Amino acid sequence: MTSRSLPWRSFLGAAAVAPFPIRCHQLAAAKRKRDGSSRSTSAARPAQEPSKSRMRRRVLGPKSYALLLVTTTAFAQAPTFEVASVKPQPWTGQGGVYVLVRGNTLNAEHASLDDLVSFAYNLREIQLSGGPPWADRSHAKLVEAELFQVVAKSVDPPPSVEVFRQMLQTLLAERFKLQVHHVQKNLPIYNLVVNKGGAKLKESPADSKFSSVMSSHGKFAVELVTTKMTMERLVETLGPAAGRPVFDKTGLAANYDFALEFVGENVASEPDAAVAGPSIFAALQEQLGLKLESAMAPFDTIVIDHAERPSGN
Repeated sequence: MTSRSLPWRSFLGAAAVAPFPIRCHQLAAAKRKRDGSSRSTSAARPAQEPSKSRMRRRVLGPKSYALLLVTTTAFAQAPTFEVASVKPQPWTGQGGVYVLVRGNTLNAEHASLDDLVSFAYNLREIQLSGGPPWADRSHAKLVEAELFQVVAKSVDPPPSVEVFRQMLQTLLAERFKLQVHHVQKNLPIYNLVVNKGGAKLKESPADSKFSSVMSSHGKFAVELVTTKMTMERLVETLGPAAGRPVFDKTGLAANYDFALEFVGENVASEPDAAVAGPSIFAALQEQLGLKLESAMAPFDTIVIDHAERPSGN
């Protein structure tokens, strides 16, 4: 799909201002001059220049306002991809599940419509609701979910991630006939704070480099091993495991090296999960001296009003 812009010059070219009307007394004076009339010029009303207010009304009349509005709308069109491909991509047990940007290309592999909407509007899971059942992969096994591959290219040089999100919004509206509306809601969150006994964290050496590796330990437990980790990055990692958005309220501004082993809330209800390792809440207190406190926070949420399965490319 090629980005196009409206021919704005045609709009501006049509905005020619009509000439001011010639007054009747001016026509009469011209006729008398041609006829050699000797009537005193003092009886004729002097010609007057149009006032500024009249001129302003002429220049910015209703038609001109309409032209300006159309031209502004043409410039304000949403950004679009240069070319984009959207295809069904059933899960075969190979590959990943993600939506990301590399260079001038947005790539989505085995992504549900909810995954795509979440990236397009920069949402956490709890900020999205509505839509048809097939849009959400979390209610079915991955092999049974309706998943899609998206490859969409922008112009060079690559725009910002925020512009990529806007372009994906446009693509979803075109291919999935997506319609949404915004709702402000207070939603449950966790605040990450320092526990009463103090933090159990080791500051990173100045010459260390950032790394973060999460690996499975048995059937349910995972281990996060990091170097040069900030609290800002940590809360982003903890969100999915805790089941809610997490916000940093620790006041800790340094970089830290640590390991954290825990069982995420997404599998905490599974049989035998309790014996596989500590919960994310217990692990943070015991291993890092940090604590998750429940709270509420306002969010801009998205409700899917309508969506259709995409047609071909």
